[in-house]
Amino acid sequence: MSTSKSRGLFTILGDKSSALVQRFLPDAFIFALMLTFLTMLLAIVFTDRGPVAVVSHWGEGFWFVLAFSMQSALALMTGWAFADSPPIKRVLRRIGEVPRTQKQAIFATAVVGQLFGLFHWGVVLVAGAIFAREVAIAMEEKDVDVHYPLLVATGYAGLLPWHQGLSAASMLLVATPDHFLADQIGVVPVSETIFDPGNLIIVAGVVLVTMIIMPLMAPEKKENLVTVPASKLRSVQQPTPDGGVEAVDGSPMPNRRQEAAYKTLLLDSRVISIGLGLLIWAYLGYLFATNAIMDVFNLNVFIAVMFGLGFLFHGTLRSYIDVFRDAIEGASQIFIQFQFYGGIMGIMAWSGLATMIAQAAAQYSTETTWYLAAFLSAGTVNFFVPSGGGQWVVTGQVMVDAAQSIPGVDISKTIIAFGMGDQWTNMIQPFWALPALGIAGLSIRDIMGYVGVLFLFSGAVMATGALLLGMGIL
Repeated sequence: MSTSKSRGLFTILGDKSSALVQRFLPDAFIFALMLTFLTMLLAIVFTDRGPVAVVSHWGEGFWFVLAFSMQSALALMTGWAFADSPPIKRVLRRIGEVPRTQKQAIFATAVVGQLFGLFHWGVVLVAGAIFAREVAIAMEEKDVDVHYPLLVATGYAGLLPWHQGLSAASMLLVATPDHFLADQIGVVPVSETIFDPGNLIIVAGVVLVTMIIMPLMAPEKKENLVTVPASKLRSVQQPTPDGGVEAVDGSPMPNRRQEAAYKTLLLDSRVISIGLGLLIWAYLGYLFATNAIMDVFNLNVFIAVMFGLGFLFHGTLRSYIDVFRDAIEGASQIFIQFQFYGGIMGIMAWSGLATMIAQAAAQYSTETTWYLAAFLSAGTVNFFVPSGGGQWVVTGQVMVDAAQSIPGVDISKTIIAFGMGDQWTNMIQPFWALPALGIAGLSIRDIMGYVGVLFLFSGAVMATGALLLGMGIL
């Protein structure tokens, strides 16, 4: 098949998929509510739980995730603050000025998104959208039309490899002392999961297919392009006669001279902010100097890393607090919906639905097919529980029990397969797209068709990788 025919095929695939999603996909919150009722129905039909018990499980799960939601919120907020810091935005803006054509713009967004995704799931949700926006602005200044929804979808696709990267929740959790499965599997260092050669090879394939597929879906006909004026993509401020500034819509913004009376020395002190960042990094330096990094690197440590970088990169507490305020507003739907997904998780866990899925995966598995079954099982459960750490809490025990019952199966590779499945269905689960969509000014319907196509092709890569793990090749 020629290159032009390949591009035409993927363009048509992207257009058709986007049109289908635009027509039928509901709002993200409605989607969560629909999943809630569907999960309740499945539990009543396929388990021995009655309606009262299922509702009780939902209520218990609703509040059970409070502690974990705080941890997830900190991971997201600290990642957001890092990505929205002045130095990072300057770098993203300069990189965004490099592309000269639509396909180059999408390719550049794919590369940057994948790198951020491998670094931190919270960072990519923000930085991917910020970079897509900066690229769109730069391309308009060059008078080059770029399909904005595809550009944003490509930035969000950076989330795809996250559970094989540095912030992989399940892999960091099992590397944490006294985790809930420690008595059964011990502490599993990240050298056996994140940095396992098999994991690195598979994730390289995932990154590569993303960088190939997304540019190929770029619409070729001008009438199929959706562009957004640069004036709507950036905050345009004009000086006012009194020394303040005026927003795009003409509303006055605070006068810096008037505001000066309310400033405090501590909030605007670079010494305080940078000193706080250095204090956190001094603790991290001591931690890494007195322990093997691979043995102590876990989710809490990663949040500390993000805190330290945020304070250093913003330079003042005021800047950091302002970004946090924006982050909370932009991610408000996540905080609301997280509790509802906690309710779904409660039904999945305590009704036995999640156990049934994992046991079904293990029932007919062999040493060769187990990792593929674990991948598919995790992908299925993630659709209902879109939280890598939360899903591992729900199904980790069953996964480990199943793995230990099959001769020749390795626990660390089971966790790798679980991570692949968890990240895979994020491409068709709208929950984590909400922060990126808030920054980009789009709806879930605008991007889901394109990441849905990526879902299909990346799934083939990861399924093949899971089989190669079972065959002992990886």
